[in-house]
Amino acid sequence: MLFFLLGSYVLLAQDEQRLNNIKNNLEILSVDNAGLTENLKLDINVTNVSLTNFLVAVSNVHNLNITVSPELSNINIINNFSDVTVADLLLFLCKEYNLDIDFTGNILSIKPYVPEQKPPREKEIKVFYNPVEESITMDLKNDNLDKVFRKIIDESGKNLLYSSGMENLPLNLYIKEVAFDKAMQNLAASNNLEFSKSRDGFYLFSGGNINASIPEGNRMPPQNRPLRTSANSNFYYEIIDTTSKMLNVNFKNVPVANIVNEIGYDLNLDIYTASPLENAGNVSFKARQITFDDMLDKIFESAAATPISQQSNGANQQNQNGLPPGQFNTGAHFTYKKEGNIYFFGTADQLSVRIMEIVTLKHRSIEMLGDPSTSGGSSGRMYSDYGGFQNYYGGSANSAYNNQQYNSNSSFNSTQRQSLRTNTSSAFTSDDSKLQAIVDIIPDEVKQGLDIKVDRELNSFFVSGSSMQVDRFKKIIGKIDKPVPVVLIEVMFLEVGRNSTVETGISWGIGDEPVKTSGGIFPTTDFTMGAETVNKVIGGFDGFGSFNLGKVVPEFFVTIKAMEQSGNLKVLSTPKISTLNGHRATFSNNETSYYAVTAQNFYGSQIPQTSEIKNYVPIDAGLTLSIKPFVSGDGQVTLDLFVTQSTFTGERIDEDAPPGLNSREFSSIIRMRDQDIAVLGGLDQKLTNNSGSGVPFLARIPIIRWFFSKRVREASKKKLTVLIKPTIIN
Repeated sequence: MLFFLLGSYVLLAQDEQRLNNIKNNLEILSVDNAGLTENLKLDINVTNVSLTNFLVAVSNVHNLNITVSPELSNINIINNFSDVTVADLLLFLCKEYNLDIDFTGNILSIKPYVPEQKPPREKEIKVFYNPVEESITMDLKNDNLDKVFRKIIDESGKNLLYSSGMENLPLNLYIKEVAFDKAMQNLAASNNLEFSKSRDGFYLFSGGNINASIPEGNRMPPQNRPLRTSANSNFYYEIIDTTSKMLNVNFKNVPVANIVNEIGYDLNLDIYTASPLENAGNVSFKARQITFDDMLDKIFESAAATPISQQSNGANQQNQNGLPPGQFNTGAHFTYKKEGNIYFFGTADQLSVRIMEIVTLKHRSIEMLGDPSTSGGSSGRMYSDYGGFQNYYGGSANSAYNNQQYNSNSSFNSTQRQSLRTNTSSAFTSDDSKLQAIVDIIPDEVKQGLDIKVDRELNSFFVSGSSMQVDRFKKIIGKIDKPVPVVLIEVMFLEVGRNSTVETGISWGIGDEPVKTSGGIFPTTDFTMGAETVNKVIGGFDGFGSFNLGKVVPEFFVTIKAMEQSGNLKVLSTPKISTLNGHRATFSNNETSYYAVTAQNFYGSQIPQTSEIKNYVPIDAGLTLSIKPFVSGDGQVTLDLFVTQSTFTGERIDEDAPPGLNSREFSSIIRMRDQDIAVLGGLDQKLTNNSGSGVPFLARIPIIRWFFSKRVREASKKKLTVLIKPTIIN
């Protein structure tokens, strides 16, 4: 009652204010229009006269400019006006019949009064949150879901998310002081919604029905369609985030067409279908927190392409992949491609879903490099077996050498872009096997259906195929495109020499001056290593084989130099070689000598003629080292090494015969840590010399010969030792 009285009072106050404004405006206008202050000259009884006609008569009699709204023609007045002014009459009519006057200069426009419509008061959402108890009170009666959720978020500070299209659902619930999580469960249960809570604290709501708008293109017809079905059904999905297209899905033998159309509709995606998706078959798939693109990748990659059976007719022409021209597979293998925000669906052989990309290797060569080529000669070996007596300098042997060095690699004269076979597992025997080998690392199922070309100049692959297959190929290339370790190998060749000379006998002679006896002990050498390490080194020099010396101080090499100066040890060479992991590096320091090979040819039968050709064949002697390193995952280095050391003896069995050789070689496979030093030794070379001089005849008589002769017996022994230190350079 109180509210009614207050409302009536407000309305009366507003009406009184309106009439006062009309009265003031009439008084102001009466200054220039005397007709308003004149008494009404229509001194008659008014009975059932329309208000419009009455006002028109007043305006004519008193010379006033009055317009009357047609809406007033239905109002009739019954009054007896006498001794009243025109202004009072107009004010009375406005009050009695709820009229209003608009003043435009001296023109009065009379029309029904329409009170100002105030916007309806928005209904208060009754949600109250207790932060201390973490409880909530709600009194909802057909309240809008979006407004309710906003109110709950503002009150509690907790985030609530709902599926697209649920914002206008009415909610009904009355609870008081209930724990927040329990209240959310009851809110969902009482309004036929599905509720879940994410790991990051978001409250997720879905379910209910929405009124779908009229779709465009090939979308589903308008209907009340569910956002998702029950979690227990065969077709269940939940849209978590429309921006990132994050989903929870559970499909059990559901057609791919339904999955793409339903989820694509809810995500408002642009979809182009080149072939009916009804032929894509069914799929069973369950995942949480998966994006729409990842879901499509998993669905379509499960349908493998069926390779075309090779026909027995060898005359049938095939393309680079071993398939008939214009075909890539026989089955309806569906796939998709994404360009911008448009999704293209179709079979793998349709151009609308095929792409071409350049895949560049960033860290390694596109070729599987082999071991570096050498000149063909080796220490202690001849260049070839000259059973046919071929001329090295001008004959076919020289051309064979040129072919070996320059003409064997036909790739230098061929095009820089080559196509690779992506559907064969046979071994490669041609020169392009290097290119093919790196592709052989990739599984055959990844290469199936792809057209792969190689560009050496750009160190790149040109790949053409379906979008999914190309992406899968790029991922595999990214996994094998890793920097190959470089191994720096430091080698020191040492030769330890020991001499033993026994001299007996007496020599007689006359000198210019007396000979003084002189001599010295071996020079002193300071070592910076412990006694145990010194024993290892000495043992390595004296024994045969190899061992891992470990990491030593840099002064170790100063010690070697001191030993060389003392005459005990000679440093033959200290090469440093860098090579890629798994590739052989070769060091050679050789001396070349020649021997003659004479060939005689006889021409004619009755009077034969002789033709003699002398060929000089090279033969090498020197030091050769070949090492292939393998770096393991834990940083250890395995070395496959071969060492050859040979020297010319200076003797020949004949003037044109090959020179004599002393050769020492060994091979070994050792494993060591990065920057460790390994010692390999034990290759001996022994030399003996027995000589004598004396008085003829007397030097041969027993016993007396010791006084008339001089005997010298000399023996020398040399051992080759190799120190190897690998260093991994990433």
